[in-house]
Amino acid sequence: MSQLIHYDEEKKVFHLTNTYVSYIMEIVEDTYLIHRHWGKKLTHYNFSNRPKLKKRTFAATPNVLKPELSLEFLPQEISLPHQGDFRNSAVKIQNQNGQSISRFSYVGYEIHDQAIELQDLPFARSNESFGQTLIIHLYDKIAKITLDLFYTIFEDSPIIVRSTKVINESTQIVKIDKLLSASLDTHYDNQLLTTFYGTHQKEFQMTRSDIQHGLFKIGSTRGASGPQYPPFLALSKDATEFQGEVHALTLLYSGNHEENIERDQYNNLRVQIGINEETFSWTLNPKEAIQSPQALLVYGSQGFNSNSQAFHTFFNNHLINPLWKKRKRPIVINSWEMTYFNVSERLLLEMIDSASSLGFETVVLDDGWFGKRNSSKTSLGDWTIDEEKFPNGIKPLVDYAKEKKIGFGIWFEPEMISPNTDLIAQHPDWVMKSKSYEPILGRNQLFLDLTNKEVQDFIIKTLSDTITSLGVNYIKWDMNRHMTDPFSPTKMENHSIDFSHRYMLGLYHIVNTLTSKHSDVLFENCSSGGGRLDPGMLFYFPQTWISDNTDALDRQQIQYGASYMFPIASMTGHVSEVPNHQTGRKIAFETRAALASSTNMGYEMDIINMSGKERQKVANHLSTYKKERDLIFEGDFYRLSSPNESNMCGWMFVDEKKNNAIIYVFRNIYEVFDLSLLIRIPYLDTEANYLEMNTNTVYSGSELSACGISLENPPGDFIVHKLILEKVTD
Repeated sequence: MSQLIHYDEEKKVFHLTNTYVSYIMEIVEDTYLIHRHWGKKLTHYNFSNRPKLKKRTFAATPNVLKPELSLEFLPQEISLPHQGDFRNSAVKIQNQNGQSISRFSYVGYEIHDQAIELQDLPFARSNESFGQTLIIHLYDKIAKITLDLFYTIFEDSPIIVRSTKVINESTQIVKIDKLLSASLDTHYDNQLLTTFYGTHQKEFQMTRSDIQHGLFKIGSTRGASGPQYPPFLALSKDATEFQGEVHALTLLYSGNHEENIERDQYNNLRVQIGINEETFSWTLNPKEAIQSPQALLVYGSQGFNSNSQAFHTFFNNHLINPLWKKRKRPIVINSWEMTYFNVSERLLLEMIDSASSLGFETVVLDDGWFGKRNSSKTSLGDWTIDEEKFPNGIKPLVDYAKEKKIGFGIWFEPEMISPNTDLIAQHPDWVMKSKSYEPILGRNQLFLDLTNKEVQDFIIKTLSDTITSLGVNYIKWDMNRHMTDPFSPTKMENHSIDFSHRYMLGLYHIVNTLTSKHSDVLFENCSSGGGRLDPGMLFYFPQTWISDNTDALDRQQIQYGASYMFPIASMTGHVSEVPNHQTGRKIAFETRAALASSTNMGYEMDIINMSGKERQKVANHLSTYKKERDLIFEGDFYRLSSPNESNMCGWMFVDEKKNNAIIYVFRNIYEVFDLSLLIRIPYLDTEANYLEMNTNTVYSGSELSACGISLENPPGDFIVHKLILEKVTD
């Protein structure tokens, strides 16, 4: 194995590098850590891009003998307030005098031949590939505080993992008011900024814009990563899906976050990501430490597809639980849109029979099975089986499903509590609320206080007992509202400014305990769909229900956007009824099936009362998907045509050796002037020929890449073309 981290003592330069990427920093004046390069692999570095410094009016100079040296325009790896750098800071530490001033200087480094595991947070996992971690030590000798910067690189990935740690080595209490995970400065070169926005049922909508002078910030203060602005930003210049450099950042965290891009008067860019400072503060007693969540810095040299491939590979190899990396995910039939709250023993028995005969692999009993849960207004927290709906309990249904050779799953919303429940009567102090005001309802429910260990233990015991007693193989974990009253009634000294992070630590403790204890159970993440679709949750839950919207038009944009980060096996999608329950649109089964087949696929519709013809369509679809599932889950995924920019949406799956490929092309509104459709198919072997199985026609890989393939454009809206390519070996 070769070293991935190098330090040149003479030049004072750190160089993190592998086959794919180089990340370079310089120690200036034996004090400051300065950013020099993040991007294409360099053989060596000799300061070719180091700017010539000059004295500037208004620039503060820490060394009067070098008036050209100012932190106002040095490209830093970490930024602090009150040092002459008037841009957005990354770390803010308040001393007992109430002053937020620090003076950190470089004092040394360590290199470890492994990734660093975080105790209470998700982290980039080690695997069989070699990895190294650089820890750079900065020290404030006045405050007696150490600031450690962590950088991990693996030999198999173009990703740098960053984190920040503060250690209080003084005898005084200090307060950490800001602790971002990554901050770096680079030169503005007409890059574009890509981010995502969204809402319930319309997640991961793309925005690509110019970068103006000033500070641009997105993030969340909702107590969750949120669909509004997921933790992602990317810089690119002249990049498309297929070419150009892309530099992207994300955060391994599921709570409040912020992403900043600042363009200053000298055309420098500062890029930052981490916990949102508006809802964060942390008291650090003497000898205590706190570490930020990890940030991922993701480089792609061949367009946004290459950047996404880096995300997908890294998430599969270094984030998702290794037990679920290669394990087949079951094709589920979920009860929700079939029954809503009106579930019953009779319906579930019929559902199991239909599911078994059609070829489903797991039946999921969604909301409505517990307490008196006939609407969203009641029973969360009272996780006892509704005996009116299930007079014989649920265990006989699980056993019956097993007799039919299929699994059984069940829905929970463990973080919530309904008013007027037995649980709230027994433990009113378990509800998240302030001392002076009644908490505000959201979706008719309140939050449980996950900073309270008794609440954590209750949730762990409730779910663990249910899993063990029923023998279910699947848990759908939902979370359907955001925080309005971030206070703990048992810890009134804690202001809301630290509660959100403590809540997230409590949540991570709960899900880590449950998923470790019940490692054979598939936990699916959900928050009204993609409300907490983030890399932090992916560490514990190998898949996420990415949207409550199953409409085959809206899902094109949602799945297209989510694929910028998330591998296909981690995104679930269902075939649902028409008219669609969210939009009222009527779209053909073939198109709906193709959209769902482009994910970790399941169904959410009435399979009991279907006609014989409808049953045959579903059975055929399930049979085909099972044959193609390995390619969809384990192959490489590439976007071909954006629904944000045209009337078409296209993507492809291709195996590692480029022997087999599946291409889906969706055309939405019929236009009479479009005589045919044309889609180019790169990412094939350009030296090989391919047989298109539907037409029994042979094309060269170079032809499909350069010329594309012409497809029929029949009248009618919302059609799909599916191409199946096999490499010709004769």
